[in-house]
Amino acid sequence: MRLMPTILAALLACPAIASTDAVAGASLARAPSAAADGFVDRINAAFARVPSERRSDLVILPVLAEMDAPPAILQQRAGRAALILTSSPVWPAASEWAAGDAQQAALDALRRVTEETNPRRAMVFALPYGIGGVPRDLIRAGLHAELGDPPALAGARLGYMPKITDLRLLVSIETTRLADQGRPRDAIDLNLSLAAFGRQFADRAFGVEVLWAYSTMAAAFERIRDVAYVDGKAGRDLTADDLTEVVGGLDLDRGLFRPDRLVVPEGDRVAALQMIDRVFGLDGRPDLSVFPTTLAEMAASGRPLRLFAEAGRWSQAAGPHADADATREAVNGVFADWMTRWNTDPFDRLQRSVPAYRQLDQDRFALVQQIVPDLSILIDARRGLRTELNGTRVALALQALTLATGGRASSLAIVRPRYIDSLGDDPFNPDRAAGNTPELRYFVPERDTVGNQRHRMNVVPVGGGGANFSTVLTRDDFVLYSVGPNESDDRAVNVSDSSESRIGDYLIWPPITSLTREFLALTNASE
Repeated sequence: MRLMPTILAALLACPAIASTDAVAGASLARAPSAAADGFVDRINAAFARVPSERRSDLVILPVLAEMDAPPAILQQRAGRAALILTSSPVWPAASEWAAGDAQQAALDALRRVTEETNPRRAMVFALPYGIGGVPRDLIRAGLHAELGDPPALAGARLGYMPKITDLRLLVSIETTRLADQGRPRDAIDLNLSLAAFGRQFADRAFGVEVLWAYSTMAAAFERIRDVAYVDGKAGRDLTADDLTEVVGGLDLDRGLFRPDRLVVPEGDRVAALQMIDRVFGLDGRPDLSVFPTTLAEMAASGRPLRLFAEAGRWSQAAGPHADADATREAVNGVFADWMTRWNTDPFDRLQRSVPAYRQLDQDRFALVQQIVPDLSILIDARRGLRTELNGTRVALALQALTLATGGRASSLAIVRPRYIDSLGDDPFNPDRAAGNTPELRYFVPERDTVGNQRHRMNVVPVGGGGANFSTVLTRDDFVLYSVGPNESDDRAVNVSDSSESRIGDYLIWPPITSLTREFLALTNASE
């Protein structure tokens, strides 16, 4: 599935995503003596208020524990699973795995925990951090957040992350299976379930979890467009009513996916404050009896061969390090800066300035940079997610009109109010003077292009990976795009699928996944 490059790197590098087996062994060994403290209780407070009947973790994690591991040949292509052709040598193994009883049970559980879409009643992934209140079977399976003994949020090993990432891979393969069986609406609904599950994870405490949530929702929205595009090309099963119903469930102002309900996670801040309390002495200076060893263990992240080198590095770091009060002030300062930016207009001058986190003195605040990731990426990722959400709504509304009338909309305004209630805005377009709300860009090749020419487009599939390629679009297609991170309308000559890439425009339709798959088929390449 589609992953933005920096997000992917952050996920792979994060020590919080541990192998299930390793976490299981650690949790069983430490379970008798590990106990929470005030910092852990602070993080868990919101989850403790969720009644058990609304806890999706209690439903889905036991089922995920029974899932078969994906075939190795599929794991190697996990980031490009949506591109796998049914004619590919990989497909038989991928399809057989997805069709297995344990995997189908996991998909049923995913649908079950995302049935309720009213945010007041929707289920919550409320698994607490640590072992307190976690069912023993989940601890034995390693599907919990292991904090060690004594519990340290900064060293959290999120044992459930590999399994939910396998679930995301499973959804991608099952989407292809359903579409190939002539069940595109079921494929779309499955991705809506994945997006809703991602939305649950967006309320988790740690940045790595929220990054996973944002990229998962974005991938699900893009795959929904992919299914609609492929089905429309084949002229098969989806109807205008199908697509209009899907658009109605992606409301920008109400419902589950409202962008303004997304907040900056607090877990990494609390983790840093907890660690400051532990490794500084009463005089406010680093306590040399615990500062080097504690931070070395965390930096080594379970890799014993690195422990000696890390211990030496942190022994040296203790000398120039700021005192406890200054370090707390730095932690709170970088989070205050992120929260201010979070709630400030994307085109405000503040967003062009260097974030406080990136201005930290690396010697004086080494602890902060070790524990707290650069959450500035969340601001960019949220902007990209808003583009995916609104772009999916508008693209499906345009396609619904085509299915209903047989023609292309003369302008975006034509799809209102029959197929969509609001066109939303382009989150990357800076044209906001006098309260202007710029819409996404739309045109039909040949009909709307200079000289009625076909439209040649250079595709740079940053999110999905793979080589750049060129394609030509005719009046059989329409083009919908955001001006993208460079905030300039390049008329969709160069396009990408990332909120980070400053190459050309951010393409919504045709979906880059669809175009890339077509390119692979035409060139006899395969995933």
